[in-house]
Amino acid sequence: MKDPVLTRFFGVVTWPRTWLGIVFHLLAFPLGLFYFVFLVVGLALGVGLVVVWVGIPVLLVVTGAWWLFTALERLQAHHLLGADVPPAPRPWEATDGVWGKLKAHFGAGSTWLGLAYLIAKLAFGTASFALVMALGGVVVALLAMPALAILDVPVVNGTWVPPLWLGLLCAAFGVLAFFGSLHVLNAWSWVCARWAELLFCGPGSPGRQVSPGPPPPPVPPASPAPPGSRDETAG
Repeated sequence: MKDPVLTRFFGVVTWPRTWLGIVFHLLAFPLGLFYFVFLVVGLALGVGLVVVWVGIPVLLVVTGAWWLFTALERLQAHHLLGADVPPAPRPWEATDGVWGKLKAHFGAGSTWLGLAYLIAKLAFGTASFALVMALGGVVVALLAMPALAILDVPVVNGTWVPPLWLGLLCAAFGVLAFFGSLHVLNAWSWVCARWAELLFCGPGSPGRQVSPGPPPPPVPPASPAPPGSRDETAG
């Protein structure tokens, strides 16, 4: 009979969500850095040039890119992390006129929550990058220990070479650390998914559609009174 704990521990390598989450974390830092630089520079440049009217088209371009970035992040959160987030809303479609569309877009809470997500992406991406590199470095170092012992490569102070038995023991711990690292990354993926749901399904966002409850049972029509009772009533 299989032990469910061991099956779950070692079976993490077969879960598609594990590797999709790693892809998300590897993309998080470069995307977060790009978003931060683009938005900060673009918004500062646009606001600074508004007085000469050049800033208006700059702000419009930044706003359009801002919406596209948010839509991309929603897709990543849904497909890579399994987060239950809706597609990017289009509040401007319900209004007419340029001014009405701008008011609808900037008046929607989803617009500003999306911006907050993009700005915070750099912090989350930095944490993801550091976590992947740290865990990966530990696993690689442990698994490489037998080779370092065989090749007489010093690993401490440039002089100490690990014995082969210690290298093999480190390699065994490295295998366990590999599976444990996947569980740690899955836990971080869960945190990132909940963060995405918090901001992308927050106030002002369409969120998840709540299905209405079952309709009330139909009321049966009243049965007609017998003819005799009507005659008695009339009498």
